[in-house]
Amino acid sequence: MSAPTADAAPRRDATATDRLLVLSVSSRPEFHATVRTALDDAGDGPSHGGDWPELYRETAHRAHRFLARTLEGDETALVTAGTLPEAAAALRAAATGSATATLALLLVDAPAAGLSTDPLADTMDAALAAFHASLPEEVAADLSAYTVHVYDELDRSPVRLGRSYALKQLPEQPWLLASDVICAFADQAQFRHVAQVIRAEAAPRRMLAQWLHSFLTARSGTAWGLHYYTGSIVTGLIGELEHTAEQSGNPVLRGPSEHGLACGAMARWQLDEAPFLIVVTNGMVDEFKGTLANLRETRARGFIVCADPDPGGWFPFQGTVHGGEDSREVFRARGLHTFHLDDPGRLAEDLAAAGAAYDAGEGPVVLLTAESALNAPATDAAPGPAAPAAPAVRAQVTESAMEPVLRLVNEEPARLLWQCGSLDEEERALTHALARTAGIALADSLTRPGTVSRYHEGAHVPEYLGTLGMMGCSARVHAFLHHEERLRRRADQALFMLKSRITEQSTPFTPRDLARQLRIVQITHTPEHMAPFTDHPVVADARDFLRALHQGLAVDPEVLATRRAAIAATQDSASDVLHRLPLRPMSPNYFFHRLGDLLTELITDHGYTYTGLYDVGRGGVSAVRNLPRTGPGFSGWYGRALMGDALQAVPAVALTRDDNVLAFVGDGANALVPDIVPTLVQQAVQYGRRPAGNVSVFRLIDGGHSVIRTYRETRTAVAADRQTQVLHLRQPEWTCDYGPLTVSHHHLTDVPREALRDRLLRRGAVDLYSVELAHNNEGDGMSPAGALSWQRDELAELTFTAARVSRRKAARTAR
Repeated sequence: MSAPTADAAPRRDATATDRLLVLSVSSRPEFHATVRTALDDAGDGPSHGGDWPELYRETAHRAHRFLARTLEGDETALVTAGTLPEAAAALRAAATGSATATLALLLVDAPAAGLSTDPLADTMDAALAAFHASLPEEVAADLSAYTVHVYDELDRSPVRLGRSYALKQLPEQPWLLASDVICAFADQAQFRHVAQVIRAEAAPRRMLAQWLHSFLTARSGTAWGLHYYTGSIVTGLIGELEHTAEQSGNPVLRGPSEHGLACGAMARWQLDEAPFLIVVTNGMVDEFKGTLANLRETRARGFIVCADPDPGGWFPFQGTVHGGEDSREVFRARGLHTFHLDDPGRLAEDLAAAGAAYDAGEGPVVLLTAESALNAPATDAAPGPAAPAAPAVRAQVTESAMEPVLRLVNEEPARLLWQCGSLDEEERALTHALARTAGIALADSLTRPGTVSRYHEGAHVPEYLGTLGMMGCSARVHAFLHHEERLRRRADQALFMLKSRITEQSTPFTPRDLARQLRIVQITHTPEHMAPFTDHPVVADARDFLRALHQGLAVDPEVLATRRAAIAATQDSASDVLHRLPLRPMSPNYFFHRLGDLLTELITDHGYTYTGLYDVGRGGVSAVRNLPRTGPGFSGWYGRALMGDALQAVPAVALTRDDNVLAFVGDGANALVPDIVPTLVQQAVQYGRRPAGNVSVFRLIDGGHSVIRTYRETRTAVAADRQTQVLHLRQPEWTCDYGPLTVSHHHLTDVPREALRDRLLRRGAVDLYSVELAHNNEGDGMSPAGALSWQRDELAELTFTAARVSRRKAARTAR
């Protein structure tokens, strides 16, 4: 390793007031020599012999022409060192005796300085930070892409990532390296003011940033997450928020699009009740898509900051509030509280109102923010966020509402099926205890899968029958409620809808069935959500209802025995033959049956738990219907059933939960949204957020929009055509280590039990699967006709009636 040296170019003027230092870091003397030649030729004019091309001499001449006048009165010195740790001492020696010294340029020969620029194993950033911290007080330095130029081989990493320094290929020809050094030095001299701007931006304090961080921290501590997608007008705000969030321990979560941010925020709210702060630039208010409505429907707490130009401009670029349009109406139409922060003088007042709207718990609060308000400085006089408002008085369960419910549960020998909405831990424990004690059958839904599940705290739940819904209705649930394919008598059963608005997606029943054929008990704390066909309305907080029912429970032993027998009589059967046939491509029935068996083994023998994410499509429905769950998941079917939302939510969920993540997405949904892998890799490398468990994304490929195709083929008797086709380009299998994160892609033409088990248990890795499936309309509750399929375990007479009607209709059409 060569000793540090410092040598000065000839002083241009004895009255120099600024000393510019150029630091060259390499263990190769030839690197330093080339840098020295470049500075000499730029400072004194090109003098290198004719063995270097004319292009070099032209570059040096033009630089000299500019620098001779620009740097007049300044002194330039070259400082050389073998490594960055040695460089600080060399700079200290070079700056001795100088009134001022500025590090104008840092040139690093990375391999010869023992440093890596691989973005997945980057040692440069840490080395530069340590170097900056060790600089002597006599040397001013602003390390940025203008001042730091790093030379390395560029083909060592499978990824490309923007840096805080300029990364370049080390030229093989010395004249080309010298030319680049000359350009870098001249650029720095011309744009030295940029460093001043960067330094001024280093630690801003904006009122909006400080208020948002303080408000959310006061409400939820470290649980809230910062989600952002950068843009020119919001860079300063994001930079400050990112810094304060990381200091306070809040997760910083990226996404491949603004829409992806909303999906991740919604999934975290549904799974963990984690509030969010989403920041995006101007003009992006429509990029959240229908997920905005879903966020409002689930009453997710958070702020969405959308920048907007200052008012008064004539059709401003990317403006959304001006004479031609008003995006506030978009948000208001979706029922979202919206504030236009356009006056810094009124900012404190507006933020207080926004805080009150947040505390109301009616969904996200949108802050359309002009640039002047975005960057309004925080002052000591600026008010902090108000204390949380007193919680709203919960609707109290009344004796009159509970009396018919207790009579029904304790005395009537009726089958009871509970479909459960979102439950917290206490509510879930009470529900399972009540089901066990009172013989109550349990079901979750396609929109809220896993609120109750086949396994709870590692134990099997015999009362859990499966999923109830417009699609994906489980065979056991169907059998429990029906006899000979007709609903059982109204007096013989009752359907409890707990924490539910009883939306159309919640049940497979017609409005007439809901009104006349079923007894319905609905429990909701919102009177406006009480359905018109409810027989026993209970307006109360679910926890209070469950506690009251638990306290009043005294089930007649004969009633309990009858109910338990009814639950046991429903068979946990796939009720088709397809799930046993190893055809190629696999049927969805076969794939999910085999995968379900493997998950059952992992759960019972390995204590495996997971969070499921289910996208909109046949694959998501099949996964919800057939796979055993260990707890709540996130479904893209919630609300508006937006394809791609569950896939976009994977990074936010995978990087903030402690267990495994399984995602199921069809090729149609996969084609609609950006790739999530770069986001996962970037967060693992740059944010240190490697997934705690295994992340497995199953892309279910059959070349079409299966739900629509099934609808056309079974409801409208229309053959498959081009409108339901999706072109999928088959990718090869691969495995790649991206720094600390291993990502792999596999083809599944079967379910390789041993290999798949090992991969599902491999924590901290991301596994992508392309699952080749055949389309069918059989089973999985995709169509009411499925209940009458010839493959069912038992054939009802209605099966033959439906077939005869269908045949007569086809004959008439043919004539």
